[in-house]
Amino acid sequence: MKRTAFTLVELLVVVAIIGLLSTVAAVSLNTTRVNARNAQRKANLIQISKALELYYSVNNGYPSTSGVWQGNCSVYLGLPDSGAGAWIPNFTAYMAQLPHDPNTGKVNPSSAAAGCRTNPNVSCYVYVSNGTDYKVVAECLPEGALSTTDPFYDPMRPSDGWQVSSVGGLNTF
Repeated sequence: MKRTAFTLVELLVVVAIIGLLSTVAAVSLNTTRVNARNAQRKANLIQISKALELYYSVNNGYPSTSGVWQGNCSVYLGLPDSGAGAWIPNFTAYMAQLPHDPNTGKVNPSSAAAGCRTNPNVSCYVYVSNGTDYKVVAECLPEGALSTTDPFYDPMRPSDGWQVSSVGGLNTF
């Protein structure tokens, strides 16, 4: 007898295989997105650090905030990303536009810090300097696990931030 249709079991097997493959693809894509955001954050921190070192070589000091943390999110004054009133003051000639965190305005559900998992206004970059030393911190990071061997690891914020700093700024701020 000649068969002209699929059986119900065959259709269910095909649907199950397609569902499994789409789940694997979605999980893999999400991991890739997280890694891309973390790589962008590290690149932003390096870019800011290089511009700060250039500023220092010209001005014999870093842009000072008098030891007060400033940032581009509402938790840290919500200062603009460019101009004289930017979150790194008087820095426009060295970096016309300061970067935003890729997760700005969103919660970070995989952060170790509880506030970062629920508050969409804390994923940002913050800066502090006394003129002699500086520290730039990417708050609520990384997405995923922190590692003490990561060169961006911040011993002052072991659960919720990456940092770049002058040598003296690492443990000062």
